[in-house]
Amino acid sequence: MDMMYMPDAQKAMIDIMEADPSKLVHRNSFNVTAMSFGSETIYEVIKKRYPNFEMVYEPEPIKQAIADSWPDNMDDSCARNEWGWNPQYDLEKMTDDMILNLKKKLL
Repeated sequence: MDMMYMPDAQKAMIDIMEADPSKLVHRNSFNVTAMSFGSETIYEVIKKRYPNFEMVYEPEPIKQAIADSWPDNMDDSCARNEWGWNPQYDLEKMTDDMILNLKKKLL
């Protein structure tokens, strides 16, 4: 499922507002995405940083049904072509940033 870290979402909003309007074929409505991953993938990325990390989760049927109804991926090629959308965070960088910020908050 497509995901985006909040700093990239904020960057996308600013980038579209600052984009050259003469290049915007689709005006101001674009799909933007950054990465795609599932629960097991994020678990593996965290586990690389914290070998003792354990994750237990049980999907809630109603919420899972909603998530299952969403598209698996979005085409953000118009945003990339028309105003240069390019996310700054991938899963690895997002995980590192989240851990850094959680440490600041929790210590």
